[in-house]
Amino acid sequence: MSSTSSKRLRAVLADRMPFQAVRGIVSVVHLFPGILTAVAGGVFYLLVIGEVRGFGSVLLFGSMFLISAAVGSMNDYLDLDLDRRAQPNKPLVRGDIRPETAVVVSFAASAGGALLSSCFGWQALAMSLVVLASGMAYNFWAKGTIWSWAPYAIAIPALPIWAFVAADKFRPVVLLTFPLGALTSLAVNLANTLPDLAGDARYGLKGLAHRLGLQRSIIVIWVSFGGVIGLLALTPIFIDSKPRALFPGLILGSVLLLVMIVDYAVSRSAASLRRGWYFSSILTALLGGTWIASLSSG
Repeated sequence: MSSTSSKRLRAVLADRMPFQAVRGIVSVVHLFPGILTAVAGGVFYLLVIGEVRGFGSVLLFGSMFLISAAVGSMNDYLDLDLDRRAQPNKPLVRGDIRPETAVVVSFAASAGGALLSSCFGWQALAMSLVVLASGMAYNFWAKGTIWSWAPYAIAIPALPIWAFVAADKFRPVVLLTFPLGALTSLAVNLANTLPDLAGDARYGLKGLAHRLGLQRSIIVIWVSFGGVIGLLALTPIFIDSKPRALFPGLILGSVLLLVMIVDYAVSRSAASLRRGWYFSSILTALLGGTWIASLSSG
């Protein structure tokens, strides 16, 4: 074992308080987006195969969760200096775990996620690596640039395709997920950034949300989600899908978007921005599932 690996392992083992360490690891993997991504992936898989097949959906759930955890923990490691200034409650800043532990978690989750996805074949493994690489590109490069939305525009639309590939039911029409998902990805990227906008700006980050500013970013989020709902409503005109499977989800999505708009219009607070991020994530998963259901029923 190399000296670097030995030092890293000793650092992991040196975390003194088990509860504190567990709390830190749970926090550093970004539990909410990880679980939401994994649940969406498992549901996507069940929608594609059209039957309840628990083992496959559990495998995909585990793979997607671990890939998300790998990206999240590396994000916290790379953002340590920023978080020291702006987010003192982050696990690495609190000292729950050491920074080296977050790196070990990221590498272990990457390996575990790829291994689970490989159970479905090399195509599913390739999709897991695409999502992982997109997330890491955001962490290492894109976050502070005008291209901060681009990794989202690859990773988020890749999730439904990952489910189709894992179920061995991929067909070319599924690739429409990328243009349809671009607007959703843009909205999620902006919504994810807005709660931390002020602290990021003081640190000097200049991602897309920082350049647009708060009000314009919020408008772009609303318009993007509205645009996706409208485009999805038009898809039965051009492809073989069933509106009966499409429109219930679009109606529910429209209601959720309206709730998000009213919530911010009434509150206009930091809390409403955080809720907006949760609303955006759930709405993205809902629209993805609606799209898959319409294709699977076609």
